Amino acid sequence: MNSPKDEQTAYIDCYQAAFPESDPQSVVSFARMLSPVFDFEVPSFAKGAPFFATSEIYSLPQVTVSRAKSGAGRFTRTIRTMARHGTDQILVVCYTRGHFDLTIAGKTRRVEAGDFAFLDLSQEMAIEAPVVENVSLAVSRRRLEPMVPFLDDAHGFVRRQGPLTTILRGVMENVIAVGPDLPVSEAGAVADTIIQLATACLEPLSSQQNEARSGRRAVSLAAIRAAIEQRLSGSELTLHTLIDEFGITRSTLYRMFEPLGGVSAYINERRLRFAFRRMADAAEAEVRVSQLAFELGFSHASAFTRAFKKLFGMSPKDVRSLASQSKMEEMELLTSRDLLQYLRPIERQSSARFAPVSGHPASS
Repeated sequence: MNSPKDEQTAYIDCYQAAFPESDPQSVVSFARMLSPVFDFEVPSFAKGAPFFATSEIYSLPQVTVSRAKSGAGRFTRTIRTMARHGTDQILVVCYTRGHFDLTIAGKTRRVEAGDFAFLDLSQEMAIEAPVVENVSLAVSRRRLEPMVPFLDDAHGFVRRQGPLTTILRGVMENVIAVGPDLPVSEAGAVADTIIQLATACLEPLSSQQNEARSGRRAVSLAAIRAAIEQRLSGSELTLHTLIDEFGITRSTLYRMFEPLGGVSAYINERRLRFAFRRMADAAEAEVRVSQLAFELGFSHASAFTRAFKKLFGMSPKDVRSLASQSKMEEMELLTSRDLLQYLRPIERQSSARFAPVSGHPASS
């Protein structure tokens, strides 16, 4: 029996979804529920095998902790998926059993149990696994950007299993263990701890970005890239601005960005990707394409549209149209009786005894 104090306390939202093997609609329904994040299908090697899926979702401020199990799956995020369902989140995935193959930009690598993979949901990817058993985080991109320079570079970064990842995984599993008994008043501090640990896992990436700190070239490249990110939305970003600010010659600037495809091409791509995220964001629906093009330094909307279509394979109008359609689709998903039958809130355990989660081998 809950005390009056319990009844006055707000707790985090926790939900469980279960798609049983015995239900012939499990695959289709699971794919529909997952559609705002990934396009899902059963891989060819597992066609005809019984499918099941279970997941638990724990919503903390600016962080969502999840645990999932399912049969074999292929999870794909394409330009079209991103246009339909824009998101500013970074996904951090740790398989607790088995492995998954991660494909980004045509290159595939295997991620083993216990490793943490960082995935930017504003970029393309494909994940394929014979068995899915993982814990994961979804963290607001806006929350991480001030703490992680060049966050786009984190897409596909894998932090191998070690003391830091073990601690992060332990905190995540303790959130799952406490679950619906975690008060909102304490959830913010827990979320901050998780974000700090996840950011610490990216430290090797930051070190790579700033390697050879004693060399002017490496440090200057990092600083110039940071200056470009801060000025994407503004006409003051020009080659002359960068040359004057950093006291370098035009030829030096060109040489520094040569491995990245050239400084002008680099700036244009960063601006276009920034524009894509804004157009796929429902909150930006009222911003006109011509206005956005001007804000990003394009002299004509037609030049912006041509460059955008060349990079993404669809026009700004197409992206805006898909983003508008998705809002209605997501509302239908939230109210669909077909899907609600698989979803239920996780009830509080008023008599729960809170104890640390025990240690876990990677193969458990």
